[in-house]
Amino acid sequence: MDEPTGPMNGREHDPTAPDAMGGLPPTEGGRAAAASGAANPSHAAALETTPRDPHNGRVRRVLPWGIAAVAVLVAAIAVGVLVVNESSEPEPVAQLTPQADPDQGAIPLDDEAATTMGGVTDADFVSYGSYGELQVWSTTTPEAKPCLAIVAENRIIMVRCSAPSLDPVADLDFPPDMFPPAPSGEPTSHVRFVLHDELVDVYLAPNPEGGFY
Repeated sequence: MDEPTGPMNGREHDPTAPDAMGGLPPTEGGRAAAASGAANPSHAAALETTPRDPHNGRVRRVLPWGIAAVAVLVAAIAVGVLVVNESSEPEPVAQLTPQADPDQGAIPLDDEAATTMGGVTDADFVSYGSYGELQVWSTTTPEAKPCLAIVAENRIIMVRCSAPSLDPVADLDFPPDMFPPAPSGEPTSHVRFVLHDELVDVYLAPNPEGGFY
């Protein structure tokens, strides 16, 4: 068995002894970390090498414009609906106002009509003149209910009252010769009177588009 020819200084069998270049030999942990680093690049390196999606920036630029366009479209639809609703509302063919003509006389109030309206007297009525062959009157009951009274041939033929928050409405169906013709020139026999805001609006029916004029 051969003996070592050189002197023994203990480094040959010491794994932690410095190597010939003066550094410490790699430990097991160091070798594992090196192997792991070689097999798995760092997270930062992975981020640097990940390509950016070119569509992300485009989406961020387009999104605000899309939201604004939708808002404008919704507003335009709302305005269009409002205009259509306003244009579809019937327009009165006449508006009657309170009359102060002493020649108008008093309303021919009978006991039945007075009782229906809660005990009013002829002094409680206000004349709105006439429309065709009909005279239009209004009053307020002791319960503060507004009332419409329609007079023909010197007698009350209809009384309509409503709650204080509502407008009284009187619909009549009479021969066409009792009313002025419709704006189209056609004869009409259906008339609606609506009392509101110290005015009586007059509507005609049938309307070619439905409802009253």
